[in-house]
Amino acid sequence: MENQDSMLVKGFYPKVKHANAPDFVLGKASINLPQFAEFMREFKAANPGEDWVNIDCKLSRAGKGYASVDTWKPDPEKVAAPSAPAMAPVDDSDLPF
Repeated sequence: MENQDSMLVKGFYPKVKHANAPDFVLGKASINLPQFAEFMREFKAANPGEDWVNIDCKLSRAGKGYASVDTWKPDPEKVAAPSAPAMAPVDDSDLPF
């Protein structure tokens, strides 16, 4: 299997959005099922325990669409659980209820 940083998604072919497509259309893609199934088997073997594969759709310098695996993961040290801000005591003695 290729290096995880530049792993191409075999069998997944993104296409540029057609000029006449409505605004809600982001683009198109074609999937070659045998090639994509092979890619998924290889990906799963190289990444046991992963339930997701994130795919970046890109455009080559030649203007042809291609897809690669997005391997970005958050840094566990920087993703600390956000702490709730300390709240000052509230004087509710003047509330009517």
